[in-house]
Amino acid sequence: MQRVLITNLRPQALAKLRLGYHDVAAVNPGLIYANAQGFRSDSRYGTRAAYDDIIQAASGLVWLNHQVSGQPHYVPTVLADKICGMQIAQSVLAALHHREHGGTGQHIEVPMADTMLAFNLVEHLGAAALATDGAFGSPRSLSPRRRALRTADGWMCILPQSDRNWRDFTAFAGRPELAADPRFATGPDRARNADAFYPLLAGLTGHHTSAQWQEFCDRAGIAAAPVLDLASAATTAYAREGGLLREADHPTEGRYRVIGLPVRYSAYPEPEPRPCPAIGQHTEEVLREAGFDPSWSATW
Repeated sequence: MQRVLITNLRPQALAKLRLGYHDVAAVNPGLIYANAQGFRSDSRYGTRAAYDDIIQAASGLVWLNHQVSGQPHYVPTVLADKICGMQIAQSVLAALHHREHGGTGQHIEVPMADTMLAFNLVEHLGAAALATDGAFGSPRSLSPRRRALRTADGWMCILPQSDRNWRDFTAFAGRPELAADPRFATGPDRARNADAFYPLLAGLTGHHTSAQWQEFCDRAGIAAAPVLDLASAATTAYAREGGLLREADHPTEGRYRVIGLPVRYSAYPEPEPRPCPAIGQHTEEVLREAGFDPSWSATW
């Protein structure tokens, strides 16, 4: 029997339950055992409790927000939980591939603090990558001026990234001479002078409507999108065509909405949505598969 076990309990709690990796691997050496916790188990913080907000703080994410807004606020979504969940899935798939090709079962540890720190450092290692006294942080990402742009009738995100994009953008905005400004002549120039570039950008978008900007940007190959609230984002024609937010029947709650699979596989049909199992729904099935007498569960 070769299975995968995924847990987010702290190692100390697992040890008390005799469900640590070595306990379980003694019964099933081929097991892939994925353990996610706040901090590395062998570190000085290995016994600390952690939730999404804690990891946002410990990984520098709250500090990044503070640099931009002046307030040490959290990202308004459980970003650390979701990113670490994807890291668990990726790690388990790699371990399954290893086992399938002659490898063994193994213990995978996914510390949330390390995972989110690595995630944040991708662009924010910055100058610190080349010098020990270099500054951490991406000037473009950390500019407090980096905001959505007001149009004549709403808000948009417009990113004239390439030099050609920038020339076309300034021409459409009626300020073609800005394309020759040495502060903004190239992509690196615009990133380096982000605190000046973004206010300039904001001053150029108010004379056209959002629809006019979108039509122009689509024609010119400039990335652009309107600012949508969540309800609008989930119900646009694009969202409806993709079927991401679907409806299904729950055995006890009736009709409900469920988030579909955002990935498309050419060789695999999208699975039908199904509700989460009820508490204990599969207890007997799991116990039988593991070779235990399900009647034991009545004494737990």
